Amino acid sequence: MLQLLDVTITIVTLVLPSYHEEIFMIQPTVQDFTDFFLNEYEPASGPIEETDVIPEDLLKRAADAGAYRMTIPTEYGGWGMTVREYLPYLEGAAQGHGSGRMLVHLTNGVWRPLVRFGNEQQRSIVRDIAAGEAVVAFCLTEAAGGTGRDLKSEARRDGNGWRMSGEKHLITFADRADHFILVVATDDRGAKDSLTAFLVPRNTEGFEIDATQHTMGLHGTGHAWLRYNDMFVDDSMRLGELGEGLDVALTFLDYSRVSLSNCMVGLAQRALDEAKEFAKRRVTFGKPISERQAIQTHLADMYADVNAGRGLVRTAAELCDAGADFTAAAATAKLFNLNMVGRVTDLSLRVHGGYGYTKEAPIERIYRDARGFWFEEGTAEIQRLVIARHVLES
Repeated sequence: MLQLLDVTITIVTLVLPSYHEEIFMIQPTVQDFTDFFLNEYEPASGPIEETDVIPEDLLKRAADAGAYRMTIPTEYGGWGMTVREYLPYLEGAAQGHGSGRMLVHLTNGVWRPLVRFGNEQQRSIVRDIAAGEAVVAFCLTEAAGGTGRDLKSEARRDGNGWRMSGEKHLITFADRADHFILVVATDDRGAKDSLTAFLVPRNTEGFEIDATQHTMGLHGTGHAWLRYNDMFVDDSMRLGELGEGLDVALTFLDYSRVSLSNCMVGLAQRALDEAKEFAKRRVTFGKPISERQAIQTHLADMYADVNAGRGLVRTAAELCDAGADFTAAAATAKLFNLNMVGRVTDLSLRVHGGYGYTKEAPIERIYRDARGFWFEEGTAEIQRLVIARHVLES
């Protein structure tokens, strides 16, 4: 009897871990993933709009749905999706609450510079990202120094490390991030460029995180100021070589522009769906407004815009997956879709009439969330410069 019990215990300890891993390798269908963000995440998002914080249980449910592991390589516990495979899932998430799409978008992109430039310890964090057990914030934007080579944050050598001073602002999920990818100017004249990236832990002495930047939309995304004055950072925290800070940033940003453009398509599709359903329900002078030519014209324009934007995103994704230069294609998709999501949400609000201006209407939040795209990963003006450079050099 004791021998049988020993065998049983052995079987259990051998089987359970492999079964646990298999659970997380089961990919949901696009429809199931979309349904989670529309039918589970969004109905639970009321407190997010009120408190500007995502409840912990909702973050856990998103992790269980696989939201954080879609594009992460399989060796780090992800599903290793190509960008083309990933797009329908992200579009589905973007149809729900803005914080949900931001969770999916950020976690499925921020791992890229860690894998490409990180040391072994830095790359190990990627597995925790996939499981929803770690959050890494990407930190480039400064209130006084823009987002490029004019960054004011700086790090100067001090023995086996660096003394870092400066600030960042509007850093997404800084309210709960465990690590921060900071891109700053370094004083090493031998480097090919002045910018260098560091992966800084949250508990670093002298690192101040001020989560008081509340935005018009995208509530729950934890935007914050980061401040550091003479903060010591060991050289082992450097991400990549000296002078590779811009390369580290672009590893995230180029992909992120494709991802963000796809989010715009998803949100615009939701705005179109809301307008269509409202137009069918709303009756004036004895018939639904969907039968009126003016409303049909709005719906047609919205439909054409959404599908044109979706096509541009797919083109950029194909180039990305093929390992080709997709910088201009990503900027083109983002520039068009910035304007597209603005037009579509404007028209959807007009179809809804005065009701759409109330908080009872989903389009009210959708409209606010859409305006955040203007400032994520480069403005329309920056995209135009990238595209013009490509045109002149081709």
